[in-house]
Amino acid sequence: MAAEPERYEMHYQDETHVETNPYLCQVWHRRGMQPTLPAAGTNRRVTVFGSVEALGRGRVEVICAGQDSACFALYLEALDLRHVATAKEMYLVLDNGPAHTSKTSLAALEERAAWLHVIWLARYSPELNPKEREWKGLKRDVRSHLASTLRAFVDEISAGLRQLGGARIDLIDHVPNWFIAGHRKPPTGRPAGRPKGAKDSYKRGPYQKKDANIPAAA
Repeated sequence: MAAEPERYEMHYQDETHVETNPYLCQVWHRRGMQPTLPAAGTNRRVTVFGSVEALGRGRVEVICAGQDSACFALYLEALDLRHVATAKEMYLVLDNGPAHTSKTSLAALEERAAWLHVIWLARYSPELNPKEREWKGLKRDVRSHLASTLRAFVDEISAGLRQLGGARIDLIDHVPNWFIAGHRKPPTGRPAGRPKGAKDSYKRGPYQKKDANIPAAA
């Protein structure tokens, strides 16, 4: 690849969670006093699927609300756009995470085999992936303070990813509106509470009324 940089790119890919709760690190404080940090109360997190190019020519970053095969597919779609824009064949270095090795993800990689060549890392070898070392700086900068809103939280992640640098940065925000609105899962559209006429999946025992004549246990 180094011999033909105008033809190839190599991307080291990885993903990480970024949480709203503050990043615990060394801080200045008075002796004998326990330092306190503001927290969000209910912790929320997003997942960043990203890759860095081996020769420093940029990165591909996708912010999602999950860490599954569907989110990895969103990353591959962003890689598609970079391939079309640069007209280069690409090598993609992946670990053996479940989002990469599922049947859906393997089929998506096979569909791109004409221009995308996958290199699988050995198990439990994060030291071979330079992308792993970028997450520490991102979490330190984004989680060093409490964001005012979930929208601000995601925007700060985007700004932190841009600060990682590179000649060409492909950054896509795929965080859905239901996450920004404060939901943990996509709304179903049903009214809150137990549906009218719903039945239990198991058979309940008959109700037995307590006999008033039986003395209570001591």
